[in-house]
Amino acid sequence: MEKEFELKVDSKLENLNRINEFMTETMRDYNIHNSKDIHAVQLSVEEAFTNIIKHAYSNKSEGMIVIRCLLSKLGDKFIVNIMDWGIAFDPIVLPKPDTESSLNERKVGGLGVFFMKKFMDEVKYVRCKDMNLLIMVKYIHNGDSSKRK
Repeated sequence: MEKEFELKVDSKLENLNRINEFMTETMRDYNIHNSKDIHAVQLSVEEAFTNIIKHAYSNKSEGMIVIRCLLSKLGDKFIVNIMDWGIAFDPIVLPKPDTESSLNERKVGGLGVFFMKKFMDEVKYVRCKDMNLLIMVKYIHNGDSSKRK
């Protein structure tokens, strides 16, 4: 069985530092050292976490969020599963934000999901009964391109 790392936290913004530390330690435990990949994953998980608090839990701190990480068998994909039991919220269907207009003309919001999609190689959403599942995959670039798909 593949080694998995899991973190359970309440839906409180104060948990962001704990999540960032967990993500850094987990990636290092998997021997992922590319700082660009680590930063991309951290930023994407942070954005997903804040979206869950805002949208799935309506800014309430009573919700539970579970982050489960694993490395693919070939070691070329770092997979992050984020689960919550709040209101259904599919970030994948959000329209692409306006990045062309001036800041004064742009609608507020939507850039976080845009960055998640930009920084991660795969982003999927599934609603399973009362659970939201966000699956994000980062292809690993540790210098050995022969392992990449």
